[in-house]
Amino acid sequence: MAKQRSEAKRTNRVLGVLVVLLLIGAGAVALFVEPSTSSDATVVSGNDATTLGVRPAEVSRSNFSAGWGIEQYDFQMNALSCSELNTHITTDLCAVAKTKHGDFMFSATESYWDETDTSVTLEMSLFGFQDNNGIKRATGLLDAQMVRDLDGVQVKIDLYRTEVHGDEVLIAHRHPVDDSVNGYDVSDQVFIIAASPTGAPTVVAWYNGPGISFEADGKNITLLYKRYGVATESGTLQQGWNTQVRLFPSARVPYGWDEQITTGPALRDVVNAVPVILVDSYTFPVHSRLKPQSIN
Repeated sequence: MAKQRSEAKRTNRVLGVLVVLLLIGAGAVALFVEPSTSSDATVVSGNDATTLGVRPAEVSRSNFSAGWGIEQYDFQMNALSCSELNTHITTDLCAVAKTKHGDFMFSATESYWDETDTSVTLEMSLFGFQDNNGIKRATGLLDAQMVRDLDGVQVKIDLYRTEVHGDEVLIAHRHPVDDSVNGYDVSDQVFIIAASPTGAPTVVAWYNGPGISFEADGKNITLLYKRYGVATESGTLQQGWNTQVRLFPSARVPYGWDEQITTGPALRDVVNAVPVILVDSYTFPVHSRLKPQSIN
């Protein structure tokens, strides 16, 4: 029994020495490491973390989804090409964007309708390029639909291409064909498609508004649309003001963009503007019972 007590005493002494050493080590760390005074160590620095009023860009109106694709196809081609796609299907709108993350393609086709129908659908698709499994091909990834009343106002969809940080993005602009239509009665739609860091085509912004226009400077795309300014002393609302929505790739969310909204007198010029090139255009629906048009 005496031997067992002696071993227990030695064990206790060893444990005591270890505890002292651990306490000394913790004290040394406390001496040399400055405690953080920040309540959130993950705050991101940069444009969209420090600029007033920045928030995620609007995408809630987008219905692009993999779930829309009841019938999806791959089309064999060596590179994404609208002319190649048209050898397989008939498209009414098409454009390809090239990026360092991977190319993508947008296409749209007006669905079949006859005089018994009341509405018509524009079928839209986003394609990526794949060369696995021994076949180079355009692969349909996301699909969406746009529906118009055949007795309603015809709209035109213009498809543009520009560059943001050296990568091409696509801008689709839906607006009334008749410029005299009140923008508050039939609003414009603009949506922007860009490649994610993994090369996936992604709808990064979707906005509605009266009389939308847009400009680019190589880092941002700025949407401009009509609004009423502050009231004058006589109570009259100022005319010629607009909402200015600056859109740019997010430093927080790798698959999304951010927005910053300001208001003011209508902008006329953008400093360091870059080309925004019209790639394709389509009147939708191609015929309307409200205003019949001849086939071109």
